[in-house]
Amino acid sequence: MRQLRARLTFPTVVAGAAVLVLGTAGGAYAANEWTGANIVDGSLTGADIADGSIKTLDIATGGVTSLDIQNGAVTGTDIANLTVGGAKLAENSVNSAKIVDGSVKSLDILDDTITGPDVKDGSLTGDDVNDESLTGADVLDGTVTSADVADETLTNSDLGTDSVQATEVADNSIDAGEIVDFGLTNEDVGLLFAQINADGTVANSSGGVTSTSLGTGVYQVDFGRNISFCGFTATQGEAGVGGAGGAIMGVTDRSGNANAIFATARDAAGAGINTAFQVMVVC
Repeated sequence: MRQLRARLTFPTVVAGAAVLVLGTAGGAYAANEWTGANIVDGSLTGADIADGSIKTLDIATGGVTSLDIQNGAVTGTDIANLTVGGAKLAENSVNSAKIVDGSVKSLDILDDTITGPDVKDGSLTGDDVNDESLTGADVLDGTVTSADVADETLTNSDLGTDSVQATEVADNSIDAGEIVDFGLTNEDVGLLFAQINADGTVANSSGGVTSTSLGTGVYQVDFGRNISFCGFTATQGEAGVGGAGGAIMGVTDRSGNANAIFATARDAAGAGINTAFQVMVVC
């Protein structure tokens, strides 16, 4: 015992105490001594990480993918304003159910990307279309009806030349005020005429007229259309400057020819004479 006490010194006592502490505690590490190099890759799980302890600074840029996010977990409050662009979204991943009603504006949509199938049928109104932005090319042929045109808004400049047909004009709807002075021809008012020479040839006419001498003082004048429902009058007289000596004229429907009249010319004694005459047909 005396020999043991003689060998104990202060340094040997301190060293022995340190060995005793290490042996009883099983090891000792200073605070913040561990780093990522001391941890086996892939060995940590969610159970090893305190809830709410991971922040933006702890996550590598671009390190979070769709597989890391629970379905339906991200809401508008989780996304900073103006931070999500098209490149961040998978194709066809956003539908109408994901978007707040009335929140998408024209600035959010790429120019020229919306087509007809993207717009709900019957959803656009006049308020959705810029004034005077539509042209004829935007309107499907044959789709505009009278109900689409405001009353009393069309003018002559809106109508193509010769575009209005007789069937499109209501009966008894046009009066003298709508007709240009001297704008109608004899055919427009159902008036035909013929100036016939004494030999039965046509000197002048309203058009489409042929004539034949059938004998002394007897003529057939064909107007090239049905005039059987019209009225006739004939008088002696040349087509140009002439004597207008006068004659007794007779005119009636031509038997067997609905397009022609039968005319006779006689002198005062009733004898047939060849003379120039003029015929007027009113239908």
